[in-house]
Amino acid sequence: MQKTKKVDPILHRQKCPACEYYTVYRAIPAGDKALDTCTHCGHQVAIAWHHEIKAVFKNSEKFLKNLEEMCPELKELRNPGDHIKLD
Repeated sequence: MQKTKKVDPILHRQKCPACEYYTVYRAIPAGDKALDTCTHCGHQVAIAWHHEIKAVFKNSEKFLKNLEEMCPELKELRNPGDHIKLD
């Protein structure tokens, strides 16, 4: 009997290609893939789930954290459903 490690959903920020808002995304693992979902409009993308995926999200967060100096509105993206439009 093989034990499966439960992995909690990962919340991360990014720009949604469907609604074009910067928003909080939720990545929910399902085997070797994950559903990455915009918590504003519900747009979903299947992504490969691998052992370094958390590092990928962390690098993306670093980029957005640095961008907060020019666009302080990005700091408001904390909870699922939060969204902002940047020109």
